Amino acid sequence: MKKILIVLLSFFLFQTIYAEEEYVRGKILSLEDVITAESGEEEVREVYIYRVKFLSGDRKGEEVSIEYPIYRQEEYNIGAKPGDKVVLYYESNEIGDEKYYISDIDKRSQLLGITGLFILLTVCISKKKGLKALSALGLTVLFVLKVFIPSILLGYSPILFSVLTGIFSTFVTISLMTGFEKKGFVAVIGTLGGVLSAGILSYIAVNSMRLTGYETTDSLSFASYLKGIRLRELISAGVIIGSMGAVMDVAMSMSTAMHEIHQKKADIGRKELFHSAMKMGNDMIGTMVNTLILAYIGGSLLLTVMVYIQREQFPVIRLLNFENIATEILRSLSGSIGILICVPITAYVGSILYGKKTKR
Repeated sequence: MKKILIVLLSFFLFQTIYAEEEYVRGKILSLEDVITAESGEEEVREVYIYRVKFLSGDRKGEEVSIEYPIYRQEEYNIGAKPGDKVVLYYESNEIGDEKYYISDIDKRSQLLGITGLFILLTVCISKKKGLKALSALGLTVLFVLKVFIPSILLGYSPILFSVLTGIFSTFVTISLMTGFEKKGFVAVIGTLGGVLSAGILSYIAVNSMRLTGYETTDSLSFASYLKGIRLRELISAGVIIGSMGAVMDVAMSMSTAMHEIHQKKADIGRKELFHSAMKMGNDMIGTMVNTLILAYIGGSLLLTVMVYIQREQFPVIRLLNFENIATEILRSLSGSIGILICVPITAYVGSILYGKKTKR
């Protein structure tokens, strides 16, 4: 979830930065010409002249020739070729002349395709439960877009609204999946206990480590656009929202298991049920902690590779004090601690509600 928040925040920033540029969709029809750069040109190797057809905007259906530079360093080239659907943007100069550029490959069709596959498989495999899960996910994303992001942009506390997001998502998801009964109540309490513990721990750590929220030097260039946003709190907010899914999974699984135990053995004592639940939770901890930490590593794989490359250039004392590295470690460990705390909370609440009080 933290990656989604970064993408959403970047979206709002770029909307402001490029307010004077208009993006439209186009399709490369053919290669008209190739211009070889002069020998003294260091960056550009060739310039392709593409014939491009507008697929959206005021000039939809029209065709235009657009220059597309091929750089000597391959990592700067996006690989556009005839037949590709691309994103175009134009700039107008003072006398009203327009110049179009190929900004990127249009990836929306592929994204829609994989989204459709995800929805189809979810519905086919899980049927009604899958539909409920998708509904809960949709409502959570809507809450993030309509409430969480606008609130932090207005200067409200990201931690406060991440907690509200967590409460909303937990209640919506569990109520749709199980309803407001004992099983759902136990899962809600366990989830909120684990998530809030992770958030509080990360908040204390963020302040004690004096983290600023600017994880990279590039992010400092956006400092003027981030004024009024409590950037430091975004780290803890990301921990709260990012760990919510894994913690909810553990709490719901434990709650369901305790419910089934109670169904089979209604006279089970609280102490016995608590110990049984803890054994189940201990088995879940290993896999879920691995899942969460590996998810953070996977989401920051480029950073992990860069750290490995620089392992001989920087001593450990330097690497661990880079803000982006310290932040990623904090997120993964705080979220994992949230899972650990969720287990005894869920076990205790479930044993009180489902277990039979033993006579002394």
